Amino acid sequence: MPQEQTSQRSSRNIPFQAFEHYMLADDRPSHSMTCHIRFWFDGIFERAAFESAVDEALKRHPVFQMTVVGSALLPTGKIQWHHPGGPTKPFINWASESTPLQEPPGGFAQDIRSEIGLRFWLRESIETTHAKTTIIVQFHHSACDGIGLFQFMEDVFICYGRAAGIATPEPRVIDPDQFYERGEFSLTPEDWKHRRPVDIARALRFFKSIARPLAPSPRSEIKNPHTADLFAVERVIITDSILTALRKRSKQVLASVNDLMIHALFLTVAAWNRERGDTRQDIRVAIATSLRGARDAVLSAANVVSMVFLNRSHKAITAPGLLEGIVKETSEIKANRLGVTLPRVMRRLGRYPFLTWAFLRLPVCSATVVLTNLGRPFADSPLTGPDGLLRIGSLTLTSLDTMPPVRPKTRASISINYYGGSLSMTLRYDSTTISRADAASFLARFRDQVTLGAESL
Repeated sequence: MPQEQTSQRSSRNIPFQAFEHYMLADDRPSHSMTCHIRFWFDGIFERAAFESAVDEALKRHPVFQMTVVGSALLPTGKIQWHHPGGPTKPFINWASESTPLQEPPGGFAQDIRSEIGLRFWLRESIETTHAKTTIIVQFHHSACDGIGLFQFMEDVFICYGRAAGIATPEPRVIDPDQFYERGEFSLTPEDWKHRRPVDIARALRFFKSIARPLAPSPRSEIKNPHTADLFAVERVIITDSILTALRKRSKQVLASVNDLMIHALFLTVAAWNRERGDTRQDIRVAIATSLRGARDAVLSAANVVSMVFLNRSHKAITAPGLLEGIVKETSEIKANRLGVTLPRVMRRLGRYPFLTWAFLRLPVCSATVVLTNLGRPFADSPLTGPDGLLRIGSLTLTSLDTMPPVRPKTRASISINYYGGSLSMTLRYDSTTISRADAASFLARFRDQVTLGAESL
């Protein structure tokens, strides 16, 4: 592996950015701001080679070498990423497929003040004719977003091949100093000044209404009403025929596939709440959006993501023109990079002690549901073949999914996962308010609504 450029600032503490502070302040004992990504492999990893690969990959990604110094109650500038000195090791747990996930010493929720924001569980199954491995990666959302984690894992897989004696390509070039610029989003001071009116208008639009949470399950169906299960997840597969129909439909109506997903989600949530007698206030869909620019091609793993919010009343959702309105709004979001608005608001709040933390403790619903679509992970990886599958020697990554966090009153987070030409949808739900049966029912209804939209040709 080529020698990486050495950062001239690597010995210094690294100041927090606004969105990192947002995630740290939103972390709470009942709802941890941690994400998970699952990888399903055909084949078995060599343990020593995998752990060596993780160690090598960590050297390329500063955020996974550091812990946090400072409280979320402080101004953003007073919170820092701190390298404790010496090697940093993530929690890695190996076991057979049937073994429950072992709880780390600090508990399943991550305290990034005492450990790096990265953990692994590997579960192996060796049968007569088939061997497979499931990898679950947990990472704290202050440290990294989904795109950054996929970039880190590509490095792990490349390093694994080398440690296992498999010929693998060179990893992408990383500039360590680019991590210091991660909060600027390729904007100059003049850019920040000129976009102030559009950011103010978008922020005022957010505060104009209060969103309604997803209608909860009956309390009698909730097993643990105090702490959300970090692994409360349901998953469905979209058939290839439906995916083909979705793409055809998107071209016909001049919308993206993601627009069709948003449309289906509004209809699903509105129907779900309406059937439970809840039609008050708007439905708000929060959409994760990357803020990476061209300069970030050499950025290490980082949290360069934001949220944009689409509001619709129940009346607007059932009226004609819902999809056209969504297409118009998402086009505006892309054209004006409106994902910058939220970090800008958090920057302003983060100038003062307590304000970021207090803002996130307001007893209101900031979003009914979150929708995340990370595109096609590993599509451009040198490990990926013409069939869209990532391979490391005899190991083949057959499937993957992502699990963003949930929070109080935002009871559902849905991720759209494209990989190897296939599409799946994962629902992570707040198990303190939504039962597993209702979560499975909700996700099935969303899938059916997506299917209905795709078939309306």
